[in-house]
Amino acid sequence: MKTVQLTLFLLLPICAFSLEENLDDLPGEHAEDLAELNIPSLLQQPQGFQDIQISSPSFVTGSLKKSWVAVGLSALLPGLGHVYLGDMQTAGGLIGSTGLGIGLHSAGKNEEFVRSTSALTIETTWLYGIYAAYRDTRISNGTKNYSYQMPTDSFLDLTSAPFRLQVLKKPEVWGGLLGSLALAVAVTYLAFPDEHIHPSFSLTRTLSPLTALPIGIGEEAFFRGFLQSQISEWSNPWGGIISSSLAFGAMHMPNAWDLPSKERRNYYKIIVPFITLSGLYDGWLTYKNHSLESSVAIHTWYDGILFTLGSLAGQAAIRGRSDMCIAFSF
Repeated sequence: MKTVQLTLFLLLPICAFSLEENLDDLPGEHAEDLAELNIPSLLQQPQGFQDIQISSPSFVTGSLKKSWVAVGLSALLPGLGHVYLGDMQTAGGLIGSTGLGIGLHSAGKNEEFVRSTSALTIETTWLYGIYAAYRDTRISNGTKNYSYQMPTDSFLDLTSAPFRLQVLKKPEVWGGLLGSLALAVAVTYLAFPDEHIHPSFSLTRTLSPLTALPIGIGEEAFFRGFLQSQISEWSNPWGGIISSSLAFGAMHMPNAWDLPSKERRNYYKIIVPFITLSGLYDGWLTYKNHSLESSVAIHTWYDGILFTLGSLAGQAAIRGRSDMCIAFSF
């Protein structure tokens, strides 16, 4: 099943333990004459009682898996971390998705759509694979060994989250999405008040709106699922939220490398802080709900809407409609 879930990467863009013991079955319960009872024997521990043990899941120290080993191996090649964990089914799905992405990327040297799609497949598999390796290491070791409750969402959970009413109807989701879009318009105008669409930082040249879902899954899984959880385990929840959000904002800085110096400075001063702020909100949602579903839903629809508007505006610009002024630089 996991393998089927993981192969969806390529279809997006192209213990409870219980014990019952009847303590009434004590020696002497069927005695017919109370006078024959041996009173001192009632003070003795019933035969066999010492054999009853109520145990909780325990783990031998030597059997605990090292999260840094699983994560490090997954960073080298998605799936290797799960080989270390002994989960060959998940490992096969991740390695297979990565290999297919590499193959398509090599074969489509002259096809920009194929190359960008395969590159996105590799990137998303890599980001999700790191989160999955860390998540499954903790599950293998037992939650009692950790202080921070991290998300445990599966790939199928995250894939369906943006389309489930149960997720979308939450005020924190639809309200967060509308608020993010409104702020995006405001900060973009503040950073680039005189600009129309700027091709040098328009990601929609190679990414269709359909790519919003794998991007949302990959980035949220890595930054909120893995990085925030690991730092929170080392420090505290807010330390994890803030640190992962700063890293999330910094990750978008290369978007401005091709801009003129003035626009690049504005991007760093205004756009990057906004992206960091959105990361803080997504991080808080993840901590609050112990799940990535809400943040993936917001991220996916936010990117999807902006990619769609950018594509429409780009087509208008190609046709000579310079009055089409949409400039979202994310």
